[in-house]
Amino acid sequence: MRSRFSIRGHPLHPLLVTAPIGLLTWAFIADIVYLASGKADVWYDISFWSGVAGIVTALVAAIPGFGDYLSVALYSDARVMATAHLALNLTVVGLYAVAAAFAADEGATRGADLGIVVALHAVGVALLAVSGALGGEMVYRHHLAVIPDDAEHEVSERRHHRVPLLR
Repeated sequence: MRSRFSIRGHPLHPLLVTAPIGLLTWAFIADIVYLASGKADVWYDISFWSGVAGIVTALVAAIPGFGDYLSVALYSDARVMATAHLALNLTVVGLYAVAAAFAADEGATRGADLGIVVALHAVGVALLAVSGALGGEMVYRHHLAVIPDDAEHEVSERRHHRVPLLR
């Protein structure tokens, strides 16, 4: 299946997801460095702004992703997988949005709020990894948003062609 949202045949969603994956992961890493560094303010700021940028870029990446989602056949294994991928990513964005709300308050640099922010980021990164694995499965197993190679398609067709039984 070709992507509905592509530039010269190259699907946009896989290109765009690299930014939020990196930014959201970096926000969690910055949390760890913040705690390990004796709470240097710069790492708190890096975590906060990386999380916010990750939310924004995730929503941008979701636009072509949702367009591709709508083209997946209903009642198929790929649709179930795509729905789980969508739900996980929306959950991740929600977790990071709640974390950003807690982190926007300077009180989150210490105490229970800081623990909540770090926990939300940790769960978010774990869910992001699961969602990424599902995204990879959709591409590699179900061939969603790929450009079929005509020669490979012909070989595959010959390999899977059913020969009628001779009677």
